[in-house]
Amino acid sequence: MAYLHQNRVIHRDLKLENILICKDGYLKVADFEMARECKSPLRQYTPGMCTLWYRAPELLLLSTEYSTSVDMWSIGCIFAEFINLWLLFQGKSECDQLKKIFKVRRQTPFGVVTVPCHLLKTLTFDEYPPSGLCKEHEILSDSGLALLQSLLTYDPNRRITAKEALQHKYFEDERVGQGPAEFLKSLDLEDDHEDTGSDTGDDEHSGSAT
Repeated sequence: MAYLHQNRVIHRDLKLENILICKDGYLKVADFEMARECKSPLRQYTPGMCTLWYRAPELLLLSTEYSTSVDMWSIGCIFAEFINLWLLFQGKSECDQLKKIFKVRRQTPFGVVTVPCHLLKTLTFDEYPPSGLCKEHEILSDSGLALLQSLLTYDPNRRITAKEALQHKYFEDERVGQGPAEFLKSLDLEDDHEDTGSDTGDDEHSGSAT
């Protein structure tokens, strides 16, 4: 994503289904149908992009001027999904999605993200006390939680960039991304035959599975 963003490309539909891991351990990003060039100054885009559960608050609030920061919010949702093995925000509509975000983040973005006047008249939400993501992500280290909070920051101008995320302390503490992942090439089933007491005397029935 850092490469894409440095080349002024917004993906606009990052989700777990679009993250592919090859057999050699390399990660690939797929489905660029919604991708657009990000120009300076910011141009107007369609706000209803990105799959609902991974959509940044500014898009849910119908902002038409946005940048690569919307991808970083989606990455935060994917990161949380990897950690917890469940989706963080599962709204049934744009309004419900906002409520899910507010409930987890324990606060609303009003005053941080610009809200269209006609939405202010229709949106009514409970005021959640500031808390953060600690309770929902207890298995994360302090640096991991800090990274997640940086990704899920309401203000798109303060949200961490892909380049900054690569230098985050979390990746030093967890020692991840140091090289290609190692995969088990084969599994010897010889011990399994011994355990089950089977003895066919035929080498074709023993060997390895991939």
